Amino acid sequence: MSTATEIARLQAARNTIRNKLVNFGLAESTDLLDDLADAIDNIANQGAVSATVQEGDTYTIPAGYHNGTGTVSGVAGGGNYTLQAKTVTPTKSQQSITADSGYYGLSGVTVNAIPEAYQDVSSVNATAADVLSPKIIVTAAGVTTAGTMANNGAVSRTLDATTGNQSYTVPVGYHNGSGAVNIVLEQKSATPTTSSQTVTPTVGKVLSQVTVAAIPSQYKDTTNADAVAADVLDGKVVVTGSGDVTGTMTNNGGVAATLDATTDNQTYTVPEGYHDGTGTVSITLEQKSTTPTTSQQTITPTSGKVLSQVTVNAIPAKFGDTTDDDAVAANLLYGKKAHSSSSGSAVAITGSMPNNGAVSQTLDVRSGHTSYTVPAGYHDGTGTVSLVTETKSATPTTSSQDITPTSGKVLSKVTVAAIPSAYQDVTNVDATAGDVLSGKIIVAADGTEITGSMANNGAISGSIDGLTTTSYSVPTGYTSGGTVSLTSDIEDALAAI
Repeated sequence: MSTATEIARLQAARNTIRNKLVNFGLAESTDLLDDLADAIDNIANQGAVSATVQEGDTYTIPAGYHNGTGTVSGVAGGGNYTLQAKTVTPTKSQQSITADSGYYGLSGVTVNAIPEAYQDVSSVNATAADVLSPKIIVTAAGVTTAGTMANNGAVSRTLDATTGNQSYTVPVGYHNGSGAVNIVLEQKSATPTTSSQTVTPTVGKVLSQVTVAAIPSQYKDTTNADAVAADVLDGKVVVTGSGDVTGTMTNNGGVAATLDATTDNQTYTVPEGYHDGTGTVSITLEQKSTTPTTSQQTITPTSGKVLSQVTVNAIPAKFGDTTDDDAVAANLLYGKKAHSSSSGSAVAITGSMPNNGAVSQTLDVRSGHTSYTVPAGYHDGTGTVSLVTETKSATPTTSSQDITPTSGKVLSKVTVAAIPSAYQDVTNVDATAGDVLSGKIIVAADGTEITGSMANNGAISGSIDGLTTTSYSVPTGYTSGGTVSLTSDIEDALAAI
């Protein structure tokens, strides 16, 4: 159910209540709903009123509601009373109905219906400005009023892009609906050049479309090209938004350095410029071992190397506490002697553990040597299981590439250059011409160019009154904003109930 229908229903209910209270003399014909509620609230509930009067006496019935069960009766006095019946028609002035001379009183009064010339105008809220001139209405106060709304008939105007004719103010008043404010459309085209172009409509017309041809093939988009000479390899030339740029970046080729633990050689500053990816900054590892003594020892690497491991031998047996020892011969190097308390007292044992010395192995994924099982027994700590690493680089192409290490080495890093700037990922592009603003261009997932066809509606403006219109249809296409507002009609209608 619409708001207008609900308001009309409330107005009808209010009029019924008001008409009844006006007939009772408890309200005015212009009272609103809250005034009528107060009037009803002030009606006293008299219940059943009963009284007995004698001839010549009068009884005033108290104002208020009577439930119809009370009676006012007379005491028989033996008189013979002649009563008169009368009929009256309502007028704009109050009337007092009394019996004519020769009658004791009225036996009844018939009040005719309100004449057809009179209608309930309590809901009228129109003013002279709301009514077409020279039509006449009667206001809620009963005043005859002539309309003053101008009759403009058919209003027509053609707008164009010239100054002073880009808008038209529709004059206040009535319009018969046959007039129109219109524009004459035209389409034009232009081809981009190195100079800006202003495309204007012919006098008396407005542009409905300007077709801008694609940028000629000899011109490339340098919008995102922000390289300066220092960003480009020495001697190479690129094109940026400001023109040609010749590179000044130093070509360092392969830069190599070896770090060690000496004070001035623990870090290496990579020189500014281009590196071809073959240079390395490395360290040379070494392992050392020592046997604990009664004095503190400082273990340092050989010059040019860094320590990868320091093996600290066990405390010599002559310093050992064998109280908790539980070693057996297989736990000791072959031929070596020690003491163990595993039997409850210190006894001499001779080791049977194999002495493997220095165990060394180089892993090579190309030859299938991806692991090495270290044999059981003693290792002197100088052997190593190592990898010879190398780094490689590759630039993406339209074909797949397999990057493998040189025989005897493993890859520590593969530098894959970024996809060349000429290629952009359009995998997820699913927009069609209708999804893109008119005149704008995108690249589809298949690499084709699409010119948008979405209407550009600019700023929209609309209104709803909440009575006859409860919604506003936003036109299909792009809008830069605008407003859809609610008029005060519904507030005025509610305030008048």
